[in-house]
Amino acid sequence: MPGADRSMRVGEAVVDLLARHYGVDVVFGIPGVHNIELYRGLHRSGVRAVSPRHEQGAGFMADGWSVVTGRPGVCTLISGPGLTNALTPMAQAFHDSRPMLVLAATTPTDALGRRLGPLHDLDDQAAVARTVCAFSETVLDPADVPALVARAWDVFRSGRPRPVHLAFPTDVLERWVAPYEPVAAAAGHTQPAAADVAQAVDVLTTATRPVIVAGGGCIDAGNELRRLAERWDAPVLLTGNAKGVLPSSHPLCVGTLLSAPSVQAAVEAADAVLVVGSEVSDTDLYNGGRALDCAGRVVRVDIDAEQIMRRMTPEVGIVADAAATLAALAEELPRAIRDGAAATGILRAHADEAARADLLPWVDAIATVLPADVTVALDSTQLAYAAHAVLTAEAPRRWLAPYGFGTLGCALPMGIGAWVADPGRPVFALAGDGGWLFTVAEMATAADLGADIVLCVWDNRGYGEIRASFDRVAAPRMGVDVTSADPLSVARGFGWHAVSVDTPAGLTAALQAGFATGGPHFVHVAAPG
Repeated sequence: MPGADRSMRVGEAVVDLLARHYGVDVVFGIPGVHNIELYRGLHRSGVRAVSPRHEQGAGFMADGWSVVTGRPGVCTLISGPGLTNALTPMAQAFHDSRPMLVLAATTPTDALGRRLGPLHDLDDQAAVARTVCAFSETVLDPADVPALVARAWDVFRSGRPRPVHLAFPTDVLERWVAPYEPVAAAAGHTQPAAADVAQAVDVLTTATRPVIVAGGGCIDAGNELRRLAERWDAPVLLTGNAKGVLPSSHPLCVGTLLSAPSVQAAVEAADAVLVVGSEVSDTDLYNGGRALDCAGRVVRVDIDAEQIMRRMTPEVGIVADAAATLAALAEELPRAIRDGAAATGILRAHADEAARADLLPWVDAIATVLPADVTVALDSTQLAYAAHAVLTAEAPRRWLAPYGFGTLGCALPMGIGAWVADPGRPVFALAGDGGWLFTVAEMATAADLGADIVLCVWDNRGYGEIRASFDRVAAPRMGVDVTSADPLSVARGFGWHAVSVDTPAGLTAALQAGFATGGPHFVHVAAPG
């Protein structure tokens, strides 16, 4: 029972701690009988609760919100299926190194792991989530909460950001406690060692044909990246998660062309390669799983010590924060005199290798009318693959896509999360007809919110990329020729304005009208062929 010094249930106290001391002001989740105490806490603390139509949507919304804000997105879920439904977006955030806090109910303590058949039972919910989390714990003692939350924020702020899952048995959520106070956090970002910086400078100074590869770890290091690139006069290749960190209009920005074979060959032929905050993974390269074989000297910077030696062996590895390391390198490197812009132009000329020629008119039709301040959310679909390479971005944290995990269905809910994070900025989402149906129910969420989202669905009547994969290996097609039947009626049924187009000019006009009007707009594109 509550008393003078024990005035909150644990569910309330968790949310109170997050709201008062960690700046949490919005969560994404679906209430149920098992997590009501968390929602009691949300109400008491004034934290906004956005209700998707599926927990997968909650996770994607939290992820999109996190990209835009740079803060951990928070999910509030029920036990069992609430958590398992959210595993896909949690895995996406894990692979793309983004912070997410998942607060979920779980089985009562007297039934944990005993297979007694309580509702939503999992043998070990924390273990189920552990493979897609920095850490995943079951809270058995309410006194552990402040330390666990502090540990989560240490991951988010000081290390490689990834999801954290805390499972609360329902009886623990209902216990009475005094309001929580925060415990001390870690010191902050890891600074580069002076000796490592000096060694890197020795390597980089000798370069005559340098190149920089910047990944998602640079997302908040744009100023430092620009300064170093200009001082070293080196072309900058960006992974998808770094798009916009160096503006596309900058003369040293090659853009997101790492998948182009000629660009990969140029990186391998460079006499010095600086890799910062990137896995340089299969999903960055799309070259059949082959790691880059760099003939020149490699310097690698990453906050994750385990990442330094993966997929390439650098001459110098620096385990430290990207912004701090880039700043230190720029301070020590002598100014180079060469024509880096010319080298950048040569690499940019290979954009046609990263995008199908027949899709370029459609991407151009989109580029013509995108507002300057738009946030772009892309799904896994053929037109989006071309957009990755061709569409430009002038600022970071405005480009959302499932690079690491490559899932379907994320564009719409990620776009909703992005709009919740910054409702003054319009959102353009692009999905295929197959992927759109994975999370189509979130159209209802967008309508409830009155979100300014233009969703373009590229309808190639099924799973077009998989269809092409069958054809490439001469396998008979199966399960790839499916239909969304009447997508316009579906969209209108959810309260969206909806139109269909079949030409690039029609797409431009429809998008222009959608952005001008505001609210949720659905543009169906009947793909040729």
